[in-house]
Amino acid sequence: MKKISINLILSGLFASLLLFSSCVDLNEDVRSQISSDNFYQTQADAVSAVQSVYNDLTHNTSADHATIYNRLLVLAVGMMTDDQIPGIRDTNPDVRSIAALTQTSTNTRYYELWRQHYEAINRANLAIEKIPAISGDTVVLHRLVREAKFLRGLLYYNLVRLWGDVPLITQSTTTAQDIQLIARTPKDQVYAQIISDFNDATQLPKSYTGANSFRATGGAARSLLLSVAVTRRDWDEAIKQYNTIQTGGYGYSLFSNYGDNFSSSKKNTSEHIFDAWCIADGSFSMTGTGNTNILSYISAPTTGFEYGQGIGGDADAPIITLRPLFKANDKRAAVTFKDSILKVSTGTAKVYSPHFYKYWDPAAASSLGNNGVNIPVIRYAEVLLFAAEALNEKVADGAAAPDAAYAPVNQVRNRAGLPNLTIGLTKEQFRDSIFHERQLEFVYEQIRWFDLIRVNGSGKALLVSALQALPALAASQGFTSTTSGIEWVNAKAANVSDKFLLLPIPASEILANPKLTQNPGWN
Repeated sequence: MKKISINLILSGLFASLLLFSSCVDLNEDVRSQISSDNFYQTQADAVSAVQSVYNDLTHNTSADHATIYNRLLVLAVGMMTDDQIPGIRDTNPDVRSIAALTQTSTNTRYYELWRQHYEAINRANLAIEKIPAISGDTVVLHRLVREAKFLRGLLYYNLVRLWGDVPLITQSTTTAQDIQLIARTPKDQVYAQIISDFNDATQLPKSYTGANSFRATGGAARSLLLSVAVTRRDWDEAIKQYNTIQTGGYGYSLFSNYGDNFSSSKKNTSEHIFDAWCIADGSFSMTGTGNTNILSYISAPTTGFEYGQGIGGDADAPIITLRPLFKANDKRAAVTFKDSILKVSTGTAKVYSPHFYKYWDPAAASSLGNNGVNIPVIRYAEVLLFAAEALNEKVADGAAAPDAAYAPVNQVRNRAGLPNLTIGLTKEQFRDSIFHERQLEFVYEQIRWFDLIRVNGSGKALLVSALQALPALAASQGFTSTTSGIEWVNAKAANVSDKFLLLPIPASEILANPKLTQNPGWN
């Protein structure tokens, strides 16, 4: 692993800006080492600076193909859950150890996730500091600052859920002299900054058109404030944010077709609240730069993929217990999984174990590099399920779930082709139904681990109990000790403990910064 501390990241890598033309063009990906003082001169510079932070969410900018939303979070918050395991062609020991819960603080995927978050945060800090001094259209410049705050809030929201107390840095750093070693900030202070940033961002426009469609909106900020409130069990605040979203004229609604959430032709419409933006520009590369969505390739089987190229990553795969959780009439199953492959070179049908299928882009049939499907960060279905959860948690333990809580979750179920929940569930039964619905709705969307580490009504996280229950679940589904993939079920159940409620601080960071401490249970 590279021995690069957060301080070196801040002093060096953060000074590099991703430059664009004055028009909005996310296809460009050009790095420059020019001074930030020289760069922030014009409104076009301000536009480019904020676009560089958006770019950090998905665009490949280093020799490692993975970026924050373009697989790193999938590994960090998918592989440790009851959703996901490595496919047969993923032989990387760091990835396989995460899935088996045998990883250590030297895991390179965790290091990259930490580094890329702080790199993007510093770009946001630079934009927030420098843009107000630029002459130009004040409406545009104020909007850009709020977009940068939205992105900083999102990045810190990820960090505080992944690692707990983390260094809170809200001023930019461009030289080694600008910064001293930084200790971890208590998570309540980090959350206060996140909430402040999102509150500022609620003043963003309600929508954009055309080339600006990738930008954060006021509704996205409110939706993430709702997510923060649910994570912190602040049910009154969650309900307040939900009601504001409903009456605020944002125009959100569920797609009638679940698959439209993962269509390159439906970007920034109806259900999409905020996505990590991908571009079908032919730039797919496993070892270089690129702007395309790589998750479809990563999860494809080794042969017979619909692209017709007879190749695939086969690196991210569903655990064997996941597919049987979907009822036969659940319309989400055919979008979430592909159960058989028909187009192989010989023309013979070939059946594989189910693989993830959400991000397959029919428009990219001729080239892996043309997958322009966006990666959801938050969509309206999650807003509805958050609302149902918050309304239910307001009633007393053992009481009946409130009538008002049924309507939001039933919207999600009905779209999937499922009937309404049975009236008369207790608070605890309704809670279980919500978490089950969330698992089915958000497979391979960087959400499951965040759900499992959230405390439930008993004050405990669900991660340990969910993974320990896997062997019994597999047996009830008819899988035996000789079933392919059963070893991952057993490993997760045997190795899970409370230490997995937080990720380990990367060892290289602690080595370089004696003020950093490790999370409990990690070495």
